[in-house]
Amino acid sequence: MKILKTIILILFLFVSGISNAQKMETEKVTIADLEEKNHSKNPDAEAAILFKKGETDFTYSDTKGFEMYTTVKTRIKIYKKEGYKWADQSQKYYLDGSSREDLRFSNVATYNLVNGKIEKTKLKSDGDFDEKINKFWGRKKITLPNVKEGSIIEFEYTLRSPNVSTIDEWCFQEEIPVNYSEYTTNVPEYFNYNTRFKGFVTPKIKTSGIQKKVNATYNEMVNQIGGARNERGNYSFEYLEKTTIYSLENLPAIRDEVYVNNVDNYRVALSHDLSFYKGPNGTPKFYSTDWESVTKTIYDNDNFGFELNKTGYFENEINPVITSISDPYEKINAIFNYVKSNLNWNKFNSYYCNDGVKKAFKDKTGNVAEINLMLTAMLRYAGFTANPVLISTRSNGIALFPNRSAYNYVISAVEYQNTLILMDATEKLSSPNLLPERDLNWLGRLIRKDGTSISVDLMPTALSNQNINLLYSIDKNGEINGKIRRQLTGQLALDFRQNKTQINKENYLENLENDHNKIEISE
Repeated sequence: MKILKTIILILFLFVSGISNAQKMETEKVTIADLEEKNHSKNPDAEAAILFKKGETDFTYSDTKGFEMYTTVKTRIKIYKKEGYKWADQSQKYYLDGSSREDLRFSNVATYNLVNGKIEKTKLKSDGDFDEKINKFWGRKKITLPNVKEGSIIEFEYTLRSPNVSTIDEWCFQEEIPVNYSEYTTNVPEYFNYNTRFKGFVTPKIKTSGIQKKVNATYNEMVNQIGGARNERGNYSFEYLEKTTIYSLENLPAIRDEVYVNNVDNYRVALSHDLSFYKGPNGTPKFYSTDWESVTKTIYDNDNFGFELNKTGYFENEINPVITSISDPYEKINAIFNYVKSNLNWNKFNSYYCNDGVKKAFKDKTGNVAEINLMLTAMLRYAGFTANPVLISTRSNGIALFPNRSAYNYVISAVEYQNTLILMDATEKLSSPNLLPERDLNWLGRLIRKDGTSISVDLMPTALSNQNINLLYSIDKNGEINGKIRRQLTGQLALDFRQNKTQINKENYLENLENDHNKIEISE
């Protein structure tokens, strides 16, 4: 007898304690809060986060399985005009395929003290914006109304996500002081997450557990001799839900410091990535727990490996460029220069293609993946052993733990005389083995055709030099005349070229005079 079962799930949760909505309740804004002129622990602060509370819950449906719902509520005090920028808030959400997310802002309001009374201004629809960044990502934006010095702003958002493999990072520390930050996870026993902390302090942690029960009704079509009949029935399953509350208070503002490439690496934060899922049927499903599995998952995606293997769109164009060149290094350089000259970067970082390499080649513009996967494909077409290298840019932080979100960028590597030449064709002023500063962030991951990978050091192997030659004379009046010749190499030379292209000659000379004690420079 063959049984075809369609389950209609009715979720009924037996939960002790208070509801999620009640948990997110906070104290009301007071007159004393609005009268406060300066932050008690940092009087120079432009603004401060009075509290930031978040909670992630899991819900189950027969059609979608488990999904995550994360609610975040934030209240900010504005002390100075420089703090007005905190009235502009935005959140990204994923758009593509079955992993599409939904994000909504709510309870958005500004509080002011007017004639000794609290005035509340709610957000109107014209202050709410939805932006499509590309086919993968969207962004919701809000601008809080009627913000003044002394205002308190408050907003809440809820993110529904079917992507249970990664819980969004929770940042306890911000660029302004944080009075209190709390994050709660309510995770079914079926999910096993790796929890990562970064920063100089570890939050306080409280854990508890409750039993939850799911009651379901099903329709069962039973095939039998003489026809089929429909049967209805009920079933249920129980699971343990683990609640973990992370909290910190009185966190100082985090500031950029000299010689720190990305201050976010030191921000107090918390992240989770899924190690394995073991459902009610007892069969475990393992997720990316090492770099090999992470990189293979990325390579097998149609927006990566499939795009990398395309060649027909460029063959007629690249053949004249390389046919007459016999020296291998010159051929590598010619292909690199061709891509740099003909493709413009749209400033979007990703290791996945957005519109695809073929369209990027036709339109002469593309994201990082489209440009550098195209470069890699051309190098392979020319007979070189070339492979993409996944990296995390400085702004994305250091890729310490195996998960797909650890990377956000891809460059190209080609084997030449038992060494690797690294290239990034999005930077028109770069050269082989001279990467833009954004790429220089510890280690990358080179992916071969078979999906295996190796670690690659991204830092320059040669020192950058500044050589200065000075020829001068002193006349009888004590006036110094002469010439200064400065020669830069490596990263210093690239930085100089990048900066010089942004200003004209007159401004450059004026800045040079000011930097050298108001000397007079003649051409």
